[in-house]
Amino acid sequence: MAKHSKIGASIYSRWGACPGSVKLSENMPNTSSSFALEGTKAHDLAEKILTNQDVSDIDYDEEMADAVQVYVSYIQNLAIDAEYLGVEERFALRSLHPDLFGTSDATVYKDKILYVVDYKHGAGLAVEIENNKQLQFYALGALMKLGVPCSHVEMVIVQPRAFHADGPIRNWRIPVIDLIEFGADLKDDAYKTEDPNAIIVSGDHCRFCPAAPICPELHSTALETAKIEFAPTLSYDPEQLADVLTKLPAIKAWTKAVEDFAFREAEAGRIPPGQKLVPKRAMRKWADEAEAQSYLLNGDFDLAPTDIVTEKIKSPAQVEKLLAKDKKAKLNEIVIKQSSGNKLVPVADKRKAEKPAIEVEFTKIEN
Repeated sequence: MAKHSKIGASIYSRWGACPGSVKLSENMPNTSSSFALEGTKAHDLAEKILTNQDVSDIDYDEEMADAVQVYVSYIQNLAIDAEYLGVEERFALRSLHPDLFGTSDATVYKDKILYVVDYKHGAGLAVEIENNKQLQFYALGALMKLGVPCSHVEMVIVQPRAFHADGPIRNWRIPVIDLIEFGADLKDDAYKTEDPNAIIVSGDHCRFCPAAPICPELHSTALETAKIEFAPTLSYDPEQLADVLTKLPAIKAWTKAVEDFAFREAEAGRIPPGQKLVPKRAMRKWADEAEAQSYLLNGDFDLAPTDIVTEKIKSPAQVEKLLAKDKKAKLNEIVIKQSSGNKLVPVADKRKAEKPAIEVEFTKIEN
């Protein structure tokens, strides 16, 4: 079995919405970001801990260890009195399509309920659990592999490093029959990708698509959207503004993908016409910090240690890790939570809506 499927679970949200992206991506380089590599390392750490393996060969820091421990502790507690526990297990849905296979992070079976748990190490975008296609893909794979009697399937996302109104651990339970119905849709979507004329659809799913730099639909969407003008002095259609906002994530993904693709081409010697490679602006730094500190303090510079070395109090989260459990609550007396401001998000976001700044100002005047 190949390591990765071109229609795998982790990218189902993309190829399910845009079946034409599969063929369009076939000859495109699929580079891994530093965030993806960090996530792989965190998954390796979790797997070794759960399977009682040595972790000394993994280079991890305290932040990664703390995040992974949230996931590990959840699995360990869930697995108590369980009939089955599987960690990083491969599965295949060959009866639906030859290329439908993958690896689920953790599977637990007990009391006729199948639990499928997915660890997300990402800190940027909180992943929603309800109707999550990736989790349903994993759950169906686990169900068909184990062949155990089930009444319900519970899917779980553990994402300790990204804020979500429902917390770092989010659950969604559905009857098994719903998962079987999902399998029928999965099969249909898989075979749509084989159509030579499969449709290409732009949207949020374009963000990590390898074919984004050469996608005609995404290019067209970006150009058409760029023609629309918005300014305080211009009248505009609020519905049109809302439509443009929904397209921005895909357009941003496209522009970044084009820039990255062009840079890789230039680095390979295929410099686009009208472009050239130049070195980034050089930044001064100490050749050796320890030697520099000694040189500045012992040389004829008349500098004190406080002139060249700065100290900063650690954050509440860093200090909290040093305290015993019975003393952590005392920090609440000297800690506040303060947002840096507001951001515009879709109404489906579960966070509480804030009043616009102008409404706040009018409220102050009225009071």
